[in-house]
Amino acid sequence: MVKLVYIFLFTGILSFVNAQDLKFVDGKIKTHTEVFGDKNINPSTKDIISHLTMNEKLSSLKGTISLTTFSLHSDNEKRDLHMYETLHSETFPQISFRLNSIERLDNSFLIKGFLTLNGLEKEISSLAQIKDKDNHLVLDGNFSIKLTSFNLEPPTMFFLTVRDQIDISYHLDYIKG
Repeated sequence: MVKLVYIFLFTGILSFVNAQDLKFVDGKIKTHTEVFGDKNINPSTKDIISHLTMNEKLSSLKGTISLTTFSLHSDNEKRDLHMYETLHSETFPQISFRLNSIERLDNSFLIKGFLTLNGLEKEISSLAQIKDKDNHLVLDGNFSIKLTSFNLEPPTMFFLTVRDQIDISYHLDYIKG
């Protein structure tokens, strides 16, 4: 029995030692929603903080990706101020995603994890293309959320309402090692 415990401990230590940090090099997170009867709203950011690790297998990819709500900008500064208010940015300035698992599908990957927004954590899934080439790991994917799922009310302006659904896409480039 003692031997079995040592084997499990040794295996766990080896897994930890073999994990390599991925250095975030470049990327962009874009969001999209619409004002019914008006136009598209597309804030984005390149100010991304990411701490990912991976063993030799892609399925071992773990870590967090986060941004500050105040780093999101659209083509309308006044609208951005309303967005920060809607997102309760003063109280909850961080949006983060904790990667929990990754599964290969036919021609893509299913990434599952937990998104924290407005102080609430919800499980989400994202479809992604992942390229592992020339010491780079590149993730391109998307997912959608509903503001109301995070206790956020879509704003209204002069009888126009912002759509509840927010579409999120990302391009994240990492260097291994």
